[in-house]
Amino acid sequence: MSERAEAIPVEGGSVPVEVLGPDDAKQVPAIFVVPSIFGPAPDLRKRLSELADRALIAVPDPFWRVGGGALPYDQIDRARSRLAGFDIARCIADLGAVLDWTTARSNGRVIGLGICFGGPLVLRFAGEGRLAGVVTWHGSRMENHLGRASETTCPLRMHFGSADPISPPDAVEKIRAAFASNPDVSIVVHPGATHGFSHDGAAYDPRACRAGLDALRELL
Repeated sequence: MSERAEAIPVEGGSVPVEVLGPDDAKQVPAIFVVPSIFGPAPDLRKRLSELADRALIAVPDPFWRVGGGALPYDQIDRARSRLAGFDIARCIADLGAVLDWTTARSNGRVIGLGICFGGPLVLRFAGEGRLAGVVTWHGSRMENHLGRASETTCPLRMHFGSADPISPPDAVEKIRAAFASNPDVSIVVHPGATHGFSHDGAAYDPRACRAGLDALRELL
């Protein structure tokens, strides 16, 4: 088992990917992570490391074309500035290449983990049939990205905070309604938790974070 850096070739360069897990991962499933606008933060790797003995974990940097790297959570303005003029179509293509790479190097069963910004993106890949399951932690504005909901048949485990201003109760109910036909969907709203409950700092909620990790463990 190791922690290593990979670079996945795409048009115009290579996507940096942090990889945790077995060196030979062909016998284990994978977790494909799309992080928040703060990028592949150290505390994310710390949390996921407890699953590295049973899965190949790939954490790409969606923002590599606009500076990239992990940003401290108190630099919200800098993080948001990376979204100004952001080419989301190219980002999706880049992430798709990393997903293909991850699928080929595992046993083929890949669970998508979307955090904040990453929530709608893993839903997209699930709707395309490219994921065996999805877990989201405080996904951002997912109610605006439900066009493929009826095509999404894999298990979904979505975790929100009751005090999250970005995903308020009405948004969560829209998401719940959109996936009502999928028999394997769990939407958990954690009392008192706010946006960023998986991030170190004032928003961190250990119970919500533990539930989110348990959801990954369940689907592996």
